[in-house]
Amino acid sequence: MLQFRNLTRAYELGGERAGVFGVTLAVPKGCLAVLAGPSGSGKTTLLQLAGLLDQPDEGAVLLDGQEVSSLSERERCDLRLRRLGFVFQAFNLVPVLSALENAMLPLQLQGIAEVEARRRAAAALDRVGLADRLHHRPGQLSGGQQQRVAIARALAPDPLLVLADEPTASLDHAHGGPLMDLMADLAAERGATFLVASHDPAVIARAHRVYRLADGRLVEAA
Repeated sequence: MLQFRNLTRAYELGGERAGVFGVTLAVPKGCLAVLAGPSGSGKTTLLQLAGLLDQPDEGAVLLDGQEVSSLSERERCDLRLRRLGFVFQAFNLVPVLSALENAMLPLQLQGIAEVEARRRAAAALDRVGLADRLHHRPGQLSGGQQQRVAIARALAPDPLLVLADEPTASLDHAHGGPLMDLMADLAAERGATFLVASHDPAVIARAHRVYRLADGRLVEAA
C-alpha cells in the first residue's frame, strides 16, 4: 500500500551528509509498521517523505499504487488533508478546544458539514476509549488521553495512511504499551496502514513489521 522505491534524500547536517539513501520497502495495507533505529538513522526523514512534507532527490513514494512524490504542491496538500493522518510526539492539540473539537478539525478543513464532522469525530473518540471525555480540553486530560485524542483526530477522516513520530516518547511505560496495542487493533479493523518512527523496544515489539535503519540506509526488514 505504501512503497518507497530507491528513495534518496540527502542534506548537510553539522558539515556531514545525512538523510536516507537508496531505501526500498513496501508496507502492506492494514499493517502497523515501525521504522526503527537510533537518532540520526533517517526515521524522521522517511516519515516526512511518506507524509509528502518533503520530496526525494531520487526515487519515488507510492501510495495505493499511485506515485505521489512528484505531485504538485497543491495536489500534495490535498492528499495530505484527505488521505493521510498525523500523530505527533507532542500531541499538537489546540488547548482552547475540547477533545471533540480537536478531532473535528481535519474534517472541517475538508469542508464537511458540522453535524457530520461532529458525528465522525465522536465515533473516533469513542473507538479510542474517550466517549466520556468529549468536552474536556487537553489541559484536563492525562498525557495518554491527549495522545488518544491525537489518534482520533488522525483517524476521523478515514485515512489510508497514519504517520506517527515517536508517539510514546511523552508517555510513561504504562501508557505507551496500550497505545501501540490500540494502533495495532485500529490498523486491523480499519485497514489503514500505520507507519511509526521509534527506537522504543516496547513499540518495536508490537509491530507487525519492523524496518531497521542505520546511517540513512535500510539494514533489516522483518
